Formats: sequence, structure tokens, C-alpha cells
Amino acid sequence: MKKRLRSTTMGLLAASAILSGCATLGLRDFSEITRQNNARIMTLQRGMTPEQVIEHIGLSNNFRVPNPVRSEMYPAGDDIFRAFFFYSGTGLVASILDSDLTPVVFKNESLDGWGWLYWESTAKQYNIRIRNR
Repeated sequence: MKKRLRSTTMGLLAASAILSGCATLGLRDFSEITRQNNARIMTLQRGMTPEQVIEHIGLSNNFRVPNPVRSEMYPAGDDIFRAFFFYSGTGLVASILDSDLTPVVFKNESLDGWGWLYWESTAKQYNIRIRNR
């Protein structure tokens, strides 16, 4: 029993040392931004303007993760799509990937939908080429 307890304790100490070393490997904690962005994205309403969305979600107080992280525009026939990408990842990252972002998409300057399922299906419907996440 003592042997098992000792090996469990040693395992926990090793895991703790590895995880604490992650801070020195360049991982940054953006979990507060994730929490705020996810909560605000869930309360968006279709029809909002880009300015209203920016005001609703708010600016980030972290210069490494601006709100939005980036934006892109896509012409599609008579329509123009604009996508804002907000950080909504796990919180601990070395670099921000597309999979860490949530797209918020406007059609002709009116909020049409958000999330990767929405954006990928809309892009397919309008034959818009977007980056793979």
C-alpha cells in the first residue's frame, strides 16, 4: 500500500513539474478572454451590424488577443460576406490557431450567423473558399 501511495505521489509531483514548466515553454493563459467572448457570442442577435457586434463583445484588454483577432471579406455574387474571428479557445496556447477562433459572419453588413458549422455551410452554399481550420 505504501509503495502504491509513494508511486502515485511521485507521479503527481512529476506531472506538476511538467505542467509548471509549460509556462516557460511560451504558453499563455487566455481563459478569461475565452470566458468573456463565449458568453457574449451566445447572446448575439441576427441582424446586428458589425459595429454593434464589436460593441457587444467588447475590446480585449490583452494586446496579444485583440477582439476580433482578425476579419476577412468575401464577395459572393451580389452579396458581400464579412467574417470576424473572436478567440474562444481552451485558454492555454502557445499560438492561436483557426480552431481557437469562432467566426461571426455578416451578410451585407447584417449579422447572419456564427460558429464554424454555420460558416462552413454558408461558404459551401455560396461557393466561398475559406481557410481550413
